[in-house]
Parts: sequence; structure tokens; C-alpha cells
Amino acid sequence: MKTSLRNRLAGLFLHSFNDEEYRAVIRALSLFCEVASQLGRLEVLLSEMLDTRESGGLDKHAIAVFARLAGEKELLQIRRQDTGEMFIGGKPDPRGGIPCLVQPQPNVRAAFQEVRERVRIYDDLVTRMGRIDVTSSARDPLRKAMGEAAVCFNAGLFFEAHEHLEHFWAAQPKGATKRFLQGIIQISVGFHHACAGRYDGAINQLGKGLEKTLGMTGSFLGLDCDAFLLKVAAVHETMRRGGPGNMRPLHLSQIPPMLIHD
Repeated sequence: MKTSLRNRLAGLFLHSFNDEEYRAVIRALSLFCEVASQLGRLEVLLSEMLDTRESGGLDKHAIAVFARLAGEKELLQIRRQDTGEMFIGGKPDPRGGIPCLVQPQPNVRAAFQEVRERVRIYDDLVTRMGRIDVTSSARDPLRKAMGEAAVCFNAGLFFEAHEHLEHFWAAQPKGATKRFLQGIIQISVGFHHACAGRYDGAINQLGKGLEKTLGMTGSFLGLDCDAFLLKVAAVHETMRRGGPGNMRPLHLSQIPPMLIHD
């Protein structure tokens, strides 16, 4: 998956923590991926998408949501089936006698299976957001951000966890909090490398993250440091002792979760 596409998808998901409209966009993109996979083709009639509404698809704003995803610089295209003309903006009417095709942009098409899997995870988390409060520490933006980063991290979205915290880290003055945030960011990056089987990147970034969080105990920004950091250190040491020759991609079950306390 190209970096630009990965960043675009991550941006959509991270905005969904605070914006219901972005959650609808994630649901729409997930629905397209699943319908396309079920049909075995990447060109899907817009009417076929809407017909799934009764089985848990989109709400009454479905057309507007798909229009939001479509365009020359967006993730999908909406075209007239008869002429191939692309709809840019506006809200095409699939019931108005002009069949409309939804299809991925070339960069999405090239990485469709990767996009589908990532968006599936996003959709699952977005659904959970509607049932539980995953960001209950709203009075403290940093605690809220840590809780949101933990949601990403625990789902294996280490890049998204890193991206989310980096904005808050950059805005912090020098001190213990900034150093701690950078440590958690580096741990996230380390596990990103570890899941891809990249020994040097994993060892280097996990080591730097553990160094920056050294001595942190109890709860800091809501994170249970005792439960998390000791286990991260154990995984790091096991990898280090095994050496690059024994490095295998880590499974999510081998990675300690970030436990958040309110």
C-alpha cells in the first residue's frame, strides 16, 4: 500500500473519534469493500450498495456519504454506467433511471485486499464507538488522546496510534510528558516493524521507547505503566536474545495491550 493511501485512510479513521460524519464515511467504505468482495468485482452498482441497507448497511444519508468518498482525489469513483462520465461532487440518484457504478481509484484498486482488511478493522472499532465510550477522559485532552491511541494499538493499528499521539507530542513543551509520549510513539513504531518481521526496526524503536519511559510506574495519562511497560520490555528482550536469524512477524496476541484507567 502506498504511503499516501495509508495516510489518507488513517486520517479518515482518526477523525472518526470526534466526528460522526467520518464514522459514516468509514462504514460506507467498508460496505463497498465487502459488497465488491462478495460479488467478485470492483465495479458495484450504487443501487446494489443501497439494497444492503436493510441488512445493516447505510442510513438515509447513504448517497451523500458515497459522494463524499468519490472524486478525482478521493478513494472511490462514481460513474454513469452508460457513458462512463464521472460524478464529481453532487449526489447522483441511483433511482432516477441512470445506473451509477461505484469503483475504487487506481491506488485503492492496486491495494484492494490491504485496504479491505484495514477498513474492516476501522469499521469494527467505529461500531464499538457507537456502543461504548472509548474516550471518557474528555476533560483532559492528553488522557483522551492516550485512550484513543490505545484503541488503535490494541487493534493492531500501530501506525494510527503513532500518528494520533504525534500531534499531541509535537505540541508539548520539553519535559516528562513529552518524553513519555515520544516513548509510547516509538513503542508503537517498534511493534509496527515487529509485525512485519523487521528485526532492526523493531529492536531499535522498542529500545528507544523503553528508554524514554524508564522509571514510569503506576498510571500516567491513564496508561497502566506497570502492566504495559514490563511486558513490552520482556518482548523486546526475547526478540533481542533470538537475534535477527530467528525473527518472525509477531502476531497481535504476542503484543501486550495498552490498559487504560480513567
